[in-house]
Amino acid sequence: MLIGPRRAVLIGAIAVVAATIILLPLIFGATAPRLNEVTVALSNVTVLEATAENMQMRVVFTVTNPTDQTATTSRIDYELFADGQSLGSHTLSYENVPLNGRPAIFSQNSVPLRDDEFVLEFDDRIADIYNKIRDNPDAITWRAAGTAQIESTLTLVPVTFDNEI
Repeated sequence: MLIGPRRAVLIGAIAVVAATIILLPLIFGATAPRLNEVTVALSNVTVLEATAENMQMRVVFTVTNPTDQTATTSRIDYELFADGQSLGSHTLSYENVPLNGRPAIFSQNSVPLRDDEFVLEFDDRIADIYNKIRDNPDAITWRAAGTAQIESTLTLVPVTFDNEI
């Protein structure tokens, strides 16, 4: 049985679609920007408001993009430490923001990203460090460790970081 022209076109179209579906991730992976070179660093921690029950802090990260393409981030998951003691984990999220409203990390530039929603609740096990932060936050050695989701076009790369100031 011979294949008619209509059937040959249909089979050819199906083969092209299947090849595209299979090869597209490989093409994007091979031509993707070097997003793993983007760095995230803790740059500042300040106390916005402190009471006996809780403390609201501003955590600032500097994201540096040494690549030739603009990138953005959808979220930064991190754990904050003060003088080596964990204060808890938090997420700075832009996931509910459309892509054109997320912070642009332009090529060969750095951008500061602020998280004003880190709230430290008083607890007896962290009473010493809580009082030290409230009384003299400049004397604290701050450290943050976590993962940032860095995005560009159709590429998403998790970038891990761990640094102190």
